Order: sequence, then C-alpha cells, then structure tokens
Amino acid sequence: MQKTTAPASTDTGCCQLAPAAATAVQLSELIQARAIARHLPGLGIESNRIAAAWDAEEAAAVVRVDSARGLWALVIPPVGTAFPVRWRGKRVGALDVRRVPALTDSAAAVHLVAYLRDRAAL
Repeated sequence: MQKTTAPASTDTGCCQLAPAAATAVQLSELIQARAIARHLPGLGIESNRIAAAWDAEEAAAVVRVDSARGLWALVIPPVGTAFPVRWRGKRVGALDVRRVPALTDSAAAVHLVAYLRDRAAL
C-alpha cells in the first residue's frame, strides 16, 4: 500500500502518491532517532512526551520532547557533526557530542536529558 500526503484530488476523486521512498541514509537517521527516544523514559522523561519522526523542514530525523516550556527537538545530523537542538522551531544550541559510530544511542539520550535539565526544561 502506498502512502499519500496530498489531499484528495477534486477531478479524479483520489489521493496523489507520496514522493519516492526514503533513502538508506534517511532510514538510518530515523532508526537512530527512534533508538535514542527509547532510552529517554528510563532517564526520567514520560513516554507520552517523546516522539521520533522525520521533519520535512529540517530534512532530518528528530527526537521531539514536549515539556512545560515548549517543544524541544534533537536533530539527527550527518555523521561527524554535533547534534543540534531546537526549541520552538529555533536552533538554540547543540549537544557536546558528535554523531560518530562509537557514540551509543544511550549516551546521546543521556546528553539530551542533561542538556534539557541544564535549561530547566524537565
């Protein structure tokens, strides 16, 4: 079954097809975002406040954390660069670690929680 993104066409009565399937890089970023999100409940963030998804504006996978101070997003960057953090849609900083193969998902989650606690977001 193909996914659709556009509203129903008035002349044909059906939906338009979604763009081509995701690339291997996009899928790996999304898998890493989901893996990081899975570690957050064990670090004190309620699971109903966490989401991992593809952000079309960023053109990257993100881990979203809803807090009393607004929506935070950890962007999964290209390999070798630091993880940017966005708050209410604006970039506000980056984690102190870079995305490298040696970095575990749990370590990235710990750094994200520490970042949010430093800013009194949790």
